[in-house]
Amino acid sequence: MKRALSLIIFALILFSSAVFAAKTDPYDIQVKKLYSAPDENSNLVYNIPIEVKLLDISEDSNWYKVKISFNLGPLSYTYVGWAKIPVGEILAARSAKVAKAPLEEQGP
Repeated sequence: MKRALSLIIFALILFSSAVFAAKTDPYDIQVKKLYSAPDENSNLVYNIPIEVKLLDISEDSNWYKVKISFNLGPLSYTYVGWAKIPVGEILAARSAKVAKAPLEEQGP
């Protein structure tokens, strides 16, 4: 009985830690493949041999928290940091351009 109870408690701890881990990394998106066009049916250009994960995005969508991990023989390297990719600025500029365009050019 004690063994069964301890197994149940252990399983609950594992389950709760998995749920907590899922909540702390809402993005956790792996980047493993590069394609020739923005479509998954396009040609595969390169299969990335290292782990690249998107962990977080800043509020202005211009900074991205990235994790890069790779192994060289018995040595393992992991780097976590922020990269500036001005997607927020680009999207804002495109939205402003579309808003300024005459209605005839926008189409139906």
